[in-house]
Amino acid sequence: MTLTKNEPRATLRETTYARLKDLILTGQLRPSERLSENALAKRLGVSRTPLREALMKLEEEGLVVGQRNLGYTVSDLDITAFCNLLVVREALDVCAARLACVTATEEDLDRLRGVIAQMVELKDSANDTPSDAARNLDLGLYIHRVILEAARNDALTRLTEQVYQQLRLALWLEVLWVDLEHTDLDEHRAIADAICARDPEAAEAAARAHVQSSLKNMSKLQRIWAHRRAMD
Repeated sequence: MTLTKNEPRATLRETTYARLKDLILTGQLRPSERLSENALAKRLGVSRTPLREALMKLEEEGLVVGQRNLGYTVSDLDITAFCNLLVVREALDVCAARLACVTATEEDLDRLRGVIAQMVELKDSANDTPSDAARNLDLGLYIHRVILEAARNDALTRLTEQVYQQLRLALWLEVLWVDLEHTDLDEHRAIADAICARDPEAAEAAARAHVQSSLKNMSKLQRIWAHRRAMD
């Protein structure tokens, strides 16, 4: 599909971003591959302006790495680094869950219940498409944002955001390739239920179990990744 010059700028940017992300997540653009802007612009049928905007957004999500004067490359999957980050994430998520049990307002709790309701709706209607996987991840990240805001701790929020940003690629691939049954719904619901019950011990246990599940998924992800690279 070639995008026309008359297409609104926002739509052009969003479509370019979505198509480029799909090329990365489906392995059509391989890990550590150097990205030629000219070649990509021709491949996607767009000018370099929306392409660069898409690349900058993908860099924010951790799917590409940009270097001054060298351009962009597709991020590689460093399982050891991701596992180290998940250990840190576990401590941060546990802290946020415990704090939220004490500091959350009724409005915060209503937001948590609302996100869970959206997750349930998605699971019931999902067709296992990349867009469903993207929506699932977005909701998973959003519920952690709601918990952080309910915890009322700016330092904790800043540190958690940094860790989550570096985990973005692993989280994407976990949702797309490993958690095909949306099992994270039950895990997120356990965390939300414990916070709504203002039970810090249960919230801690649920938050810890959720991250431990991701750690287990990393070994599966590594096997899938190795298989895909061997097929290249």
